[in-house]
Amino acid sequence: MKRFTRAAAVLLLGIGAAVSNAMDASKLVDEATYAELKEKGQIQKSYYKQNNVTLTLAPDTELTKGAVSFWKNDYEPVFLVENLYLIPKKDLGDGTTGKNLIDKSSKIIRSVSRMQGMQYYSSDNKWETLYKEAYCIESENSKVRVADDTEGSADGKVMYCMQKDNTFGKMFYRLEYHQTAEEVSAGFSTTAPIYVGFIKAIAPGDLKISVVITDCGDDVMVYMVVKAKFPAMAVLEKSMKRSFSARLDAIYKWFVESF
Repeated sequence: MKRFTRAAAVLLLGIGAAVSNAMDASKLVDEATYAELKEKGQIQKSYYKQNNVTLTLAPDTELTKGAVSFWKNDYEPVFLVENLYLIPKKDLGDGTTGKNLIDKSSKIIRSVSRMQGMQYYSSDNKWETLYKEAYCIESENSKVRVADDTEGSADGKVMYCMQKDNTFGKMFYRLEYHQTAEEVSAGFSTTAPIYVGFIKAIAPGDLKISVVITDCGDDVMVYMVVKAKFPAMAVLEKSMKRSFSARLDAIYKWFVESF
């Protein structure tokens, strides 16, 4: 009996620890945002040619603060889009609600090669393959393919990758990761120019994408923001705005389906 009581106590302590490693989603954003998020599951806001933009969907967490300040250039981006999602854990994987999902989320967002074949809803109003190829590479100056680094914690890890985009061709990124017991984040920063046809649309470092995943008990909150600077040309403006918004949705959909 004593042995049973001791085992039960250990189990309860373990459950308590798992529950404590979670944040209260209702306290991470303002009341109106949380109400809309609970109703719709996702919110998106975009900004174009606006100075000193305040990202109003950003949850109040440490890793989100890092994601918001990830743009460190001495000039402002011309385009920003932020997406905020809240998904019940019962809709992820095996539907286990009492389990902290940060370690699992950490492995998913470092599984670059699994992004190959990712689908997105294109400007032609149909589902297409977003990344025809996707894999990690040895370094910024080496194109040698290496395996995804998914072991242990993501905190402090830096990786590099190549993604062959359906619209922009080969895109090269530096990936920066951070992880705590309640959150994991990834920051993508371009290391090579991006062309649209013969036009140099984005210089190295002028496209940054951040993803922050937060464990909220029975839910998972995902915040994503993309910031970009490109020439103020009509031929670029429409395609860039549409393309980056669609890519955030595609990455989120891929993340959810990877559980």
